Amino acid sequence: MADGTDRVPDPTQRTIETLQREIGSVLEKAMAALDGVESISNERFRSIERQMALVEQQRVEQKKDTKDAVDAALTAQKEAVKEQTTASERAIAKSEMATAKQLDQLTATFTVSISGVTDLLNDTKDRVSKLEAGKAGHQAANAQMIALAAICATLFGGAITAIIIKLFGG
Repeated sequence: MADGTDRVPDPTQRTIETLQREIGSVLEKAMAALDGVESISNERFRSIERQMALVEQQRVEQKKDTKDAVDAALTAQKEAVKEQTTASERAIAKSEMATAKQLDQLTATFTVSISGVTDLLNDTKDRVSKLEAGKAGHQAANAQMIALAAICATLFGGAITAIIIKLFGG
């Protein structure tokens, strides 16, 4: 510096260094901003994924609840059918017992009626035998026999008619 020329630094070199430093600083800021944007985007994606997972979980739970409700309804219906079947079987058994009892009563009534008709026929046979043995009043005996046969037929027919009416609910 003694020769009178002061050394002046080259402004180009300093400008380039300053520019490079500023560009580096801007790049760092841009990278930091990009990292922030990426971080925010990733957080948003994770939030959306959590929401979708919650929606899927609710859908699965609702599907399970629906299935459970349908299964419960089907089980209840099965039980109702089983109870209805049991009630029907009881009613049928009761009806069969009542019918058997009515048939027993009708059998007893029929037996008594037939016994009465049999006794009447036996009495008629005895009378006819006595009439034949006596040979008295041959025509009168025939008339009596015909009358008795008509009475027996009427009684027997009436008893059978009564029994049929009772059997078939007339």
